[in-house]
Amino acid sequence: MPMKECHSLAGRLSIELRDPSGRVVERRRVDNLITNAGRKLLARLFAGAAQGPELRIAVGGQGGAVSLDDTALGDPLDSAPASIPSIALADHDGLPRITARVTATLPASGSADPQALQEAGILISLPGAEAVLYNRVTFPLINRAGNLEMTLTWEVIF
Repeated sequence: MPMKECHSLAGRLSIELRDPSGRVVERRRVDNLITNAGRKLLARLFAGAAQGPELRIAVGGQGGAVSLDDTALGDPLDSAPASIPSIALADHDGLPRITARVTATLPASGSADPQALQEAGILISLPGAEAVLYNRVTFPLINRAGNLEMTLTWEVIF
C-alpha cells in the first residue's frame, strides 16, 4: 500500500500588548502565509546547503493581501531578535505535527507617536546573505502606544 502525506507548513501568530505594569491590554491571534522564499530556505537548511540562521520577528504598517512571492514586509517599522523556547509534537486537526514556538518582544519605544501596525513576519538571516522573509501575516490595525511592550509568538507548524 503506497504511503501518502499531505502535511503542509503553517503558522499562527499571537500578539500581546502589555502596559508598563505587565497587564495585557490587547491580544490577537492570526494565521499566516509561508512565502516561497521561506520554503526554499527551509529546504536549503535541511539539505545542509545553509547554516547558522539568525531569527528576527519584524512588524510593519502595511496591511492588505499577502502573496507567496512576498520577499519583505510592505512597510517595515521595527524588529527584535527571536528565540525558539520550545519544539513539541502536537495534534493539529487530527494529524501529528511538530510545532516550534518562535518568540520576540519589542520593548516599549517611549515615543509619543503610536505605531500603526498591520503586518508581521519572521526574518531568517544566514551569514553573508540577505535576510529571507519566511512568512508574512496582515491583520486589522493595531495602534501601539509608545509605552506598550509587544510580544509576538509564532507557532510554526511542520
